[in-house]
Amino acid sequence: MKEKSLKSNMLWNSFGSLYYSGCQWLITVAVARLSSNYEAAGLLAVAMSVSNVFSQIGLFRIRSYQVSDIHERVSASQYVGFRLTTIFLGIIVTYVYMYFTCSRDSFVVISLYLVFRAADVFTDVLHGVDQQHLRMDYCGISMIIRATLFLVAFIIGMAKFDSLNVALIGMVVVTYPMILVDYKIASQFTDVSPSFDAEVIKHLFMSCLPAVVGMSLCSVVVTYSRQFLGECYGASALGIYATVCTPIVIIQACATYVYAPLLGSFAKRYEAKDVSGLFRLVFNVTISMFAVFAVFACVFMLFGSELLDMVFGGKIAGYCYLIYAGLFSSAFTALVAFLSDLLISIRDMSGCFIGNCIGCLISFPLAWFLIPRTGLNGASYVVIISYFISCAILFSFLFKAVRSMVIDNPAT
Repeated sequence: MKEKSLKSNMLWNSFGSLYYSGCQWLITVAVARLSSNYEAAGLLAVAMSVSNVFSQIGLFRIRSYQVSDIHERVSASQYVGFRLTTIFLGIIVTYVYMYFTCSRDSFVVISLYLVFRAADVFTDVLHGVDQQHLRMDYCGISMIIRATLFLVAFIIGMAKFDSLNVALIGMVVVTYPMILVDYKIASQFTDVSPSFDAEVIKHLFMSCLPAVVGMSLCSVVVTYSRQFLGECYGASALGIYATVCTPIVIIQACATYVYAPLLGSFAKRYEAKDVSGLFRLVFNVTISMFAVFAVFACVFMLFGSELLDMVFGGKIAGYCYLIYAGLFSSAFTALVAFLSDLLISIRDMSGCFIGNCIGCLISFPLAWFLIPRTGLNGASYVVIISYFISCAILFSFLFKAVRSMVIDNPAT
């Protein structure tokens, strides 16, 4: 099957991912608009945050590892088998986390949203196969179809039944059949039937574990800061914060789409000891990410209040001041993800772990100190400071790795 160009792959991935993220944001709009109060929005925000813990374990950073496996030392079937294993592990860990950190009235909503996210997590490994074979047009089309289906199902569930549970069940029902479609597409390139090889599972687990633990702890920064915000100010306040800040996540996602198709290129340049090529690619990606944030930041700063008023109504528009700290927190979140994935692509898992772990540990005392004193913006302040420290540490490990490469290959 004919491969697509790098530009075509980037465009399809960016458009499909942006559309998917936009529909996820519209879910938060729908729950705020169609429910009688903001408690449903707060519960959904908690479910989305907790699902980040699951997705970190379920994904196990294998997509970055998979697409940078330029010699295909691990087969697609083995990646699929490993993904099913990590999904099972992620569900167990997330339920333990949920039991000890979440209120009982949120258990059902969280469980339903986890079932929905499980489909996303499994589909990701199939899209990794598409990406390895430079056919990310399939990824983009799949995301567009799935996003349209789950958004329509969610709106119908909320509008007809005024029930968040029914809306989430609808999302599950309409998106799971798409797994079969993505599976069939990926199977055109190679065998993707699950293979559970104990040695391969152990190898992938041990190779990626430091990075996974680090990124899981990294996601706790956002999750815990939002949960603590809810504990301090109530579910309605958390719903307002999530409603205002969720559009900003789309900007963060756009930044991620810039570099995701290039992870294999990073790995190839590092392996070839192409220092100048690696730096040039890192520089271009960083500039592109900065440009994305600059454009959207200007839009939100100029028209943020009007946009919130138009989409959510006058009550939410009164909280437009939350946008500015949210923008900075989103920027640092994207930068942490980029630096972490870059370290994974060059196989510096310990550096990824250390940088993210320190950021997580710092976030707890920051949350206890800042959120009660600074109001709803406190959650964003916690993320900004924690991730700024993480970024500095992650960049130091990247600099160390590249410096070692220069010493080993001084003529480059």
